[in-house]
Amino acid sequence: MEIEFFTPGNLNQLWEFVRMLLKMVSPGILISFAITCAGIVLTIVVKMFSKSAKTSEEDDIEIRHY
Repeated sequence: MEIEFFTPGNLNQLWEFVRMLLKMVSPGILISFAITCAGIVLTIVVKMFSKSAKTSEEDDIEIRHY
């Protein structure tokens, strides 16, 4: 008994499943990835501005004359 997988009908059905999977799942994955990246970039920017605000307040210069 021989089972052939790579027949034209089976390959066409496989590529239809792949095409459907990419059309249905891809937008959800891309949107979730974009939201995650935006959150990471936003936290980096907020930390950068808060750190620069702290360093400007702490950079008081003390002058000593000997």
